Amino acid sequence: MATAAMLALSHGPLRAAAPAAGGDVMASAEKPQPGLTQYNGDWAVGCDNLLRCEAVALQPEGGDGEEPMLLQVGRTGGPAGPTTLRVSGLSRLPAVISLVVDGREVAVLDGTASDEAVVRGADALRVVQEMAQATTIELRPGSDGGKPSRKPLPTLASFSSAGLAESLRFIDSRQGRTGTQSAFVARGTEPDSAVPTPPVVPVVAQVPSPDADAAPSLTHMEIEEARRIARCEAQLPSEGAIELFPLDGNAALLLLTCDAGAYNVSAVPLIARGSAAGTRTFSVAHFDFAPGFTGEPGKPPLVVNALWDARRGVLSSLAKGRGTGDCGASENYVWDGAAFRLIESRAMHVCRGAWEWIRLWEAEPSRAEPQTVAHGGAGGAGIAPAAQ
Repeated sequence: MATAAMLALSHGPLRAAAPAAGGDVMASAEKPQPGLTQYNGDWAVGCDNLLRCEAVALQPEGGDGEEPMLLQVGRTGGPAGPTTLRVSGLSRLPAVISLVVDGREVAVLDGTASDEAVVRGADALRVVQEMAQATTIELRPGSDGGKPSRKPLPTLASFSSAGLAESLRFIDSRQGRTGTQSAFVARGTEPDSAVPTPPVVPVVAQVPSPDADAAPSLTHMEIEEARRIARCEAQLPSEGAIELFPLDGNAALLLLTCDAGAYNVSAVPLIARGSAAGTRTFSVAHFDFAPGFTGEPGKPPLVVNALWDARRGVLSSLAKGRGTGDCGASENYVWDGAAFRLIESRAMHVCRGAWEWIRLWEAEPSRAEPQTVAHGGAGGAGIAPAAQ
């Protein structure tokens, strides 16, 4: 169920919180600061907290959402941060693909990996720098042997260059590459050694969860109590509307379905404490960063199309802006004994054919016992509720 509010979601500007020195586990008070996305003409661009940036070609306004190929530019931060140029498809790609800029073949890509073709390193940097000045960008079937062809080739896909230079300039700026010799657009005479080193990956505590698919079922009275706390008024079928998964020796994740549409099913996440049926207590789950579909102020957070991976101990939320999946927001979390901690965030806030969403945050989970995580009191006091 798409809403304008969800598509307008903003994670705010990137303010790279100082990572814990030496890979120490982040304190609970340190909230994630996902990166910023920007939409320039026919391109989307964004960077994560590690200053890994990517720009993605969008369909023109009013497109039908069925573009079979996607063009992406990626670059990691740091003085030697390599460039990646990626072409991907919803179906098998031609074995050889020519990238044609303003009628001139500038690269030949190997499409034998089925649905992806990649150029990396210095070759990718050169091609992207040429694309930044382009009027037309096209993909065509490669000529025999991968050699440049002197004859016009049919077009597999074409991409607008509107907004590309601005998006690449955004990457230069975020990575501190402006004015250096290897910048995409804002090139200068500064050596690449002037580019700052990117932050290290944050590490968050994760309590090992039982590798089990389900916890003991709820009693009728427990279900009623859970619905009261969740403040869910939707009249949904009881079958499949409640899921319960063990998190640790005393807590379980309860996902109570509260809304369902054509392609989004939203659930209120609760924490059930206690091991015996009929004696458990319930509370709204806390998150250090709210899931992307969290609704009105003062109401519990919503996890969309929730998936609990018991083996990895990861809770996923995937909120689609429309059924084709070319826009929305997704988050992955781990349980630290008191709250869910964000380990990955991706978003695409415009619905224009880009099925690969931009990564805005990454953290590394570190499995530890609950007492290794500093909290402001029993029962998770000091963990801020999900922002509403």
